[in-house]
Amino acid sequence: MQHAQSDDRLDAMIQKIQSGSMRMTETDAISIAGQLYAKGRYKQAENICRQLIRHKPNIADAHSILGIALNAQGQRKEALASLRKAVKLAPQKASYRSNLGEVQRLQGNLADATVSLTEAIDLDPRNPRAHNNLGIIRFESRAYEDAAQSYRTAIALKPDFAEAYNNLGNALRRTGDRAGAIDAYQNALAIRETYPEAYANLGTLLREAGKLDQAEHALRKAIRQKPDYTEAYYNLAFILYSKKADLDALRQLNELFQRDPRHERGLVLTARIQMRLNNWSTAEQACRLTLQNNPNNVEALSVLGYILHETNRYAEGREALEKALSLAPNFAEAINYYGIVLKSLGDFDAARDQLRRSLDINPALYGAYANISDLIDYSQDKALFDQLEKLVQNSDTLSDEMRLPLHYAYGRALEHHGRYENAMEHYIKGGQLKRRQLSYDEKEAKGFFAQVKKAFPAALFRDRPFAGHMTDRLVFIVGMPRSGSTLVEQIISGHEDVYGAGEVKCLNDTLLALRDRFPSLSTYPAMIEEMSAGQWDLVAKGYEQAIFRNAGDAKMVTDKLLTNFFFIGMINILFPNAKIIQTRRDPVDTCLSTFTKLFKDDMPHSYDMVELGRYYRQYDALMKHWEKVLPEGVMKTVYYEDVVADTEQQAKDLIEFLGLDWNPGLLDFHKSSRPVKTASVTQVRKPIYTTSVKRAEKYGDAIKPLVNAIGTL
Repeated sequence: MQHAQSDDRLDAMIQKIQSGSMRMTETDAISIAGQLYAKGRYKQAENICRQLIRHKPNIADAHSILGIALNAQGQRKEALASLRKAVKLAPQKASYRSNLGEVQRLQGNLADATVSLTEAIDLDPRNPRAHNNLGIIRFESRAYEDAAQSYRTAIALKPDFAEAYNNLGNALRRTGDRAGAIDAYQNALAIRETYPEAYANLGTLLREAGKLDQAEHALRKAIRQKPDYTEAYYNLAFILYSKKADLDALRQLNELFQRDPRHERGLVLTARIQMRLNNWSTAEQACRLTLQNNPNNVEALSVLGYILHETNRYAEGREALEKALSLAPNFAEAINYYGIVLKSLGDFDAARDQLRRSLDINPALYGAYANISDLIDYSQDKALFDQLEKLVQNSDTLSDEMRLPLHYAYGRALEHHGRYENAMEHYIKGGQLKRRQLSYDEKEAKGFFAQVKKAFPAALFRDRPFAGHMTDRLVFIVGMPRSGSTLVEQIISGHEDVYGAGEVKCLNDTLLALRDRFPSLSTYPAMIEEMSAGQWDLVAKGYEQAIFRNAGDAKMVTDKLLTNFFFIGMINILFPNAKIIQTRRDPVDTCLSTFTKLFKDDMPHSYDMVELGRYYRQYDALMKHWEKVLPEGVMKTVYYEDVVADTEQQAKDLIEFLGLDWNPGLLDFHKSSRPVKTASVTQVRKPIYTTSVKRAEKYGDAIKPLVNAIGTL
């Protein structure tokens, strides 16, 4: 009866024994208990061992199998007692001490586990499982080289020891020996084809090596072999997130949450994906659910801090990040986010220190180079410049996502050294990387501009489809990025009667809500001729509710979402008394400043000089259309160069246009404590300067494609 039995034969034998039609010896009972344990039938193994012990309390084998069966069922306290009894009854049996050491390790008692396993090896130096278990302890103690040696010894003693190969792969991965780790995992899989843990570990290693397709394959294999493997679902979702397959990643996370609804890393990853999809409320909800379970989850606090910053709750964001850093002072991501918040709040010295520190801790935090580039002069910080230059020179092995911010930061650094043509080479490389990530149909964009102009002929403003809401509190600031809009809003919002709402998507969100309520409506601008007076009224009310929510009793509120230039006609129909300010700057300087900036929001037309130049022509034509069809006095154009040349007069003209009283303190706009998080965050904290005027002249022929694309307007 010593040979292994099939499940059916084993069940038949147990049934006969229980019915009394078959007798078994003590040796038979131990053999059956061992087979049941090996087949994962732990409770049955436990029952047989307990029956044996009731008849003969001093059978060491029964106590040993009982101990490992109890451990497999999570009853570790009872397991320890049984294994200690086995060791006491047979102190020279190495396997008992090895099993005891493994259970002690699982309980977190590494010191006692080390003693037990060392004793097991002393008793039997050729016990492969003891060497493997000792390796696990060394691994958990972060002694990775020693762990690898233990695993190699176990493998030398038992060449078909798949678990030891898998463990060796984990140790080698931590030592940086990726090739050795891959070889170890593949050896494990050559021995044991059905081994989901090895496939999952291989997938994680391949992800770290940037081999995302192979990693995805390995993890899907792990899940097929073990459908309830939560960590495999998480790692697969992370790979899909890395590949920007966000919806697929969310599907895998849904599978994960069906098995573990409060998986903390899964919730934080959900937040990161929803952030990228601009679903800020969902992202925040995922972080807060994590923090309900674990208020000290540093990663969740860090991501939440950034979400709060992006949703204009700066003080709350700062508080969350400060808590994260109190728990983990060297967590580079939180330090980077903290620097971003401080920059928006105007505390540039502290922001610079934090961003610099994040790079000292993690030089591979590539996005931080872009974040700090407008806070430092690289020509005065040789160490950081050399560090950045070395990264760029050795960036061929990095993913596009990693190289992208490096090119923009390095372009900025080269500008600081006066090497403008070299800088442009890197802005172009960065633009090409970003452009490949985005979907932009230039023909479709040109058609949209044409549709907007067609939807708003001059006759529409004479024979209005809606009487409009007559509030005089609204000010819309529109224009191309980098045209001086933030400067204009900063001047205006310094007035005691003005609340600066910043770049808010209230109008866009209101239109989305309208179409969600009325699915028959076409998209903008085709919806204009379909909307009833009641629907116009819903949009006006919805927008007012959103924009005035945080404005208190301010007489005027600014909305500086630049792309509202598409909606100027609709804005005038909705709010005939609203003021519209268009900011303009030299077209080439505007486009150059746009092209050399890596924006948080996708602006797909901005990363190719020719496409950007042609887009500007379409923008210019649309603005000229609005100037032609809008009622007189509705829109004012402010030129950046004029503001630089005579700030006081331009500021007075702006305030007069809005119908407010002049306040000389408005000229101290750069001293305002109002948070700013646009691309011009650092510029508006400085007094007026002239270095951005005629910036394009420094680049010469390097920007000729842009100049030619803009042409004569």
